[in-house]
Amino acid sequence: MELSASIQVQCWLTVLCSETRPNAKPENVGSKANRHRDIIDMSKKTDNNPLFEGQREKSGSSTFDKYSFQYHWALYRVISSHSDQQEYAVIIELHEDVVVSNSLDVDKAKFEFNQVKTNKSPFNTYQLVENKKGGNSVLGKLIKGVSGKPYVTKIETLNLITSNKFTLELAKENIELKIIRKEDLSSKQISELESELKKEIGISELPANLRFIISDIPDSDYQTILIGTIAKLINSLFPGSYTNAESIYTLLIDELYRKGKVTYDFSKWDELLKNKALTSIQVSKVINEFTNIKDEAKIEIDFNNICSEMGLKSLQAKKLKRSFDRYKRQRISNTSTLQKDTTQFFTNNIDKGISDGVTEMTELIERTFNSAPAKIKKQFPTKDEFSTALICEYIMMN
Repeated sequence: MELSASIQVQCWLTVLCSETRPNAKPENVGSKANRHRDIIDMSKKTDNNPLFEGQREKSGSSTFDKYSFQYHWALYRVISSHSDQQEYAVIIELHEDVVVSNSLDVDKAKFEFNQVKTNKSPFNTYQLVENKKGGNSVLGKLIKGVSGKPYVTKIETLNLITSNKFTLELAKENIELKIIRKEDLSSKQISELESELKKEIGISELPANLRFIISDIPDSDYQTILIGTIAKLINSLFPGSYTNAESIYTLLIDELYRKGKVTYDFSKWDELLKNKALTSIQVSKVINEFTNIKDEAKIEIDFNNICSEMGLKSLQAKKLKRSFDRYKRQRISNTSTLQKDTTQFFTNNIDKGISDGVTEMTELIERTFNSAPAKIKKQFPTKDEFSTALICEYIMMN
């Protein structure tokens, strides 16, 4: 019986809240939905949250419905990052409308702060720094929000996003930029902005990392555009595969809405990722569940051939296949650093084994297992699960 997209998504909302250790057995996964609300890389060390600071405001979290475009822009930003196959975490309503981390490792994380606007008319100097509704101008609010904060050195870019455009004077005439940096502005324009900002918030110059960006998606019909963007992403990752882009979109946007409503602060980085962020690992897992890879039949044949060569009985092969499928789902499109390191470890050892004249899979497994470092081994509860990971990587290499 074929499940409807809505039922699939409801099932997946439960899956998102289950245990997410990369190769966990089904029997080890908790049954209570509230035990783990999100998917995070459990191998990442717990450390202090570099963004643990009193928030400028939290009203956006409690009234998130009026910020639909903001959430969809954040999802578009997620899909864009995923196409680059890099680690990321996107956080809604924490210090700024949308914060993007370029890593899940607290020691490596750098941030992109984005204030997202759906203005009906283009942003000019007056609308940026002179029109002070609610006490601060648009640009004053953006810059003041990070000034003097302990995490300011970790902010790579400070972005003002608009669904319209900017009518600012540029250093070069007759050009139109989608991304305007400080150095792109004319000296006169910079002086005008800095003069107003000095009166408003006391700064003497514009931040060097400030950018004015025109959104890649419009402020209307963005749902349809995002579904199409997801379908395009899947096709680029897995050409010729079959996917349910609408279900992927529904699950991910619902997860962003849910996390956008969280107003608590978190002193630990892993707690922030768990409760407030949508990560590359989560997105990968959702994509894998709703995508069927075209070469699935060939992978199945290769796996069965290897089991035969290893002399496994049918029941042994069936047990191994369950472990194999778990690892394959984790591996496909997973962008975490740990997964990349794991894949690299296996492929290097497979190549070395072949170069050394190894002809039996059991021998290749044994020597690879014995040479595996602790950070690789601890992902796999049993040697069988380690073995199936190596078999999967061997098949994927061919």
